[in-house]
Amino acid sequence: MSDLHPGVPTPLEVHVRSLGATGDRYLMEYLMLPMRDGVRLATIVIRPRASARVPVVMERTPYTQHLPYDVYRRVFAAGWAVVIQNERGTGWSDGDFSLLGHVADDCADTLGWIASQPWSNGSVGLLGCSSPAENQLLISARGHPALKAGVPMSAGAGVGDIPGAEGSQGLFYKGGVPVLSIWTGWYGPSGLLRRPRLAPSDDPDELARALRNYSFSAPGTRDPEYAKHLARIRMRPPSADVLRRMGIPESGYDTYMTCTPADPVWRGVDLLRAEHTGATPALNINGWLDVGAYETIKLFEFQQHHPDQYLIMAGTGHCAMIRAQSPDAMLGERPMGNTVFPYDEIIMTWFRRLLAGEDQAWKPMPRVQVFLMGAATWLTGDRWPLPETREGRLYLSSDRGANTLWGDGVLQPVPAPAGADHFIADPDTPVPSLGAALGSDPICCDQRPVECRSDVLVYSTPALDQGVAVVGDVEAVLHVSADVPDADVFIKLVDVYPDGTAYNVAWSCLRLRYRDGYARPAPVQPGMIHEVRVRGIATANHFGPGHRIRLEVAGSSFPLADRNWHTGGANEWDTRGPVARLTLHHDAVHPSRIEYREYVGAIGAAG
Repeated sequence: MSDLHPGVPTPLEVHVRSLGATGDRYLMEYLMLPMRDGVRLATIVIRPRASARVPVVMERTPYTQHLPYDVYRRVFAAGWAVVIQNERGTGWSDGDFSLLGHVADDCADTLGWIASQPWSNGSVGLLGCSSPAENQLLISARGHPALKAGVPMSAGAGVGDIPGAEGSQGLFYKGGVPVLSIWTGWYGPSGLLRRPRLAPSDDPDELARALRNYSFSAPGTRDPEYAKHLARIRMRPPSADVLRRMGIPESGYDTYMTCTPADPVWRGVDLLRAEHTGATPALNINGWLDVGAYETIKLFEFQQHHPDQYLIMAGTGHCAMIRAQSPDAMLGERPMGNTVFPYDEIIMTWFRRLLAGEDQAWKPMPRVQVFLMGAATWLTGDRWPLPETREGRLYLSSDRGANTLWGDGVLQPVPAPAGADHFIADPDTPVPSLGAALGSDPICCDQRPVECRSDVLVYSTPALDQGVAVVGDVEAVLHVSADVPDADVFIKLVDVYPDGTAYNVAWSCLRLRYRDGYARPAPVQPGMIHEVRVRGIATANHFGPGHRIRLEVAGSSFPLADRNWHTGGANEWDTRGPVARLTLHHDAVHPSRIEYREYVGAIGAAG
């Protein structure tokens, strides 16, 4: 397949051939492509042998170079070119790695190079899931003459302080709390600053031989190990130091864990921010249980006034939209029904229209298509929030106490006249996470083991006579007091089936020091009741007849998120702290509640 080495094909070449880019039709070239500052990026070009100028699909990634999507079979069948490139500081690319560092400039330089090649028609589309999707966001907002279309799938870490997503800083935080399991699990294998390098050479043939014959693979992830290490009560390792204690080389985790959501260091990350008001045509595709689902929604809201912005939200987790579709799909342990959707056809016709000028190939579709979990059907519209939604509220209440599954916590349509619930948050015995994390298995599962704990408040509606479709943002407005300078409040939206199984729908949290904004942290005043808003949830879930809507409230969710030591100081270096005693007030003066969007349009038959 490669003119340089016509011998035994590499695993990548075998895979590419299996997708239809056979050696009689295609060439594969291995390059170290120089950027504007001289840094060279490991780049693979798969292009037709024919001399025609063709559209190009590009994927930029920090991971091993490969083509994981079957849509590439259609790309090669059309006779188009494909470019795969490693970000600087990853794979065999030169330079120092940093989270989304230089990605917009490097992508722009590569787009310019592609457009100048004799085999390119000057039109490039970006494709990819997770980090290859985050690579697309800023350059798509800035724009480039050669960039005609993007397909970011399971994006979110490329989103900065756009309206509604302030403070997440590329998903590093949720409500000001570091999302521990994601970033320890990601930086260990993928974000290292100390790594092997190619020997310097000015001979392009020698460089190509090295790129072809030596693959770079990062060390394996150690997810179970880090969680056990953090949980050792006697050791109490500070969360900022956990990867180093495990023997992982230096990574960006060591820097970012010592920062705050308002730290200037985040300005050095190529995040799409509120000042980036442009947009390239994009198919934004994600799943409701993805860690960046909320940020994907906020990104679409921010850009939907531009032409050719589309949103597709599936009933899946991270990067599972295409591979997990089935007539009888499961989301972890929860049945989803028929999730089959023509992703490949939509992506390819999208590219044919915008990269090849084949307008007749594109079949017009609604700008918004979201899978309604619990009903196994799709809702459509031309903007978000969907017009057929209205505001709904459910108020928290209890008589004896909402602690545990066996308490009497209630979600009801009117505020309670009086009442309060008390719970503790003990950093030595944090509430364990169940599902919901990046790569957790199962991602959706029965939450009753957590709800049995006395440090978890549980509020539920009675069994529903009629179904309720929650479609849009969900926000908790809580009135909280505590006896410590700082604490966390976690919420979890749960769908309780008639048999009692309680499936997690979405979660969020707030570190109370940030209740007035991430740039204005302030200690909690002991005994003072603070109204706090816990944002960060977007979903589409049908709570069917006989189901119950449930809200859990707790002071931790470990190891999904970093635990709070309640000192009010540099939590990432703390190793000891008091047990926090919190009170959730729900009375006429302090109407704690959840606010949501209820879909009131027609719901089609289950697929």
